[in-house]
Amino acid sequence: MRKDANQQRRWPTGDILRRARFVDDAGPIRFVDTEAAARYLALEAHTLECYRSLGGGPIFHKFGKWVRYAVDDLDAWAESCRRVTTASPAAPRVLPIDLE
Repeated sequence: MRKDANQQRRWPTGDILRRARFVDDAGPIRFVDTEAAARYLALEAHTLECYRSLGGGPIFHKFGKWVRYAVDDLDAWAESCRRVTTASPAAPRVLPIDLE
């Protein structure tokens, strides 16, 4: 890889690169397996598997029997999980009961 391409890439990490396979024409890795996606998001692989079943997780692709995550989708999902406060914006407001 060219030196300037290495400087622009935020991802993948060294341990991913050791297991990765590159195709010269395709460039950097676009899709990763569940284990790599979980490490990227600092989650357990089982958590992503549950998200796939129950919903609420990152978008995934199914290539035959293989599940893959696009790195761009992982970044988008992580950005959607960003919060400023622990209060949920969708939670109803609970008003105090006046017991006079």
